[in-house]
Amino acid sequence: MSIRTIRPEYPDIIFRSKLEAQWTVVLDELGIPWEYEPHLFDLPSGKYLPDFRMMTGTQEEFWIEVKGPWPNAREFMVASEINLYVGPLLILSGDVPRQANGGSAWWFSKEDRQWHMLMPEEALIRMVFRGRDDRPERIGDRWDMALETVRVAEFGRADAA
Repeated sequence: MSIRTIRPEYPDIIFRSKLEAQWTVVLDELGIPWEYEPHLFDLPSGKYLPDFRMMTGTQEEFWIEVKGPWPNAREFMVASEINLYVGPLLILSGDVPRQANGGSAWWFSKEDRQWHMLMPEEALIRMVFRGRDDRPERIGDRWDMALETVRVAEFGRADAA
């Protein structure tokens, strides 16, 4: 059963899960603009609606898919198609990290057409700063603050609103 969730800051958006809403807190704290489910893609494997479209400082877009457990083979296949035919997609899996060096993310390398498991902070840096020489190794205090903020954030069930 899916629990639809709202954030008081975005009362018009009903997230499909609390985990999606939690990641928006992190993205907001990091200052990364996002849109929720803005585009349905028609891929060779079928239709697919990524959770978030993100914009970098250079106005390049990338996509994020949030998965509670680790992605299964079909989810990796569809996410690979997004990476190959649409643009970069990052998978954030498991819970929002409880500590700065925790959590897992999946980043797709077009060079070897393989998925690589990274810490979410590193994966977001690779996406936001891709192709740039000034890519930082860590987001630093902003990352720590984002994780602290999401721990105390309030969420509500959409059916209770």
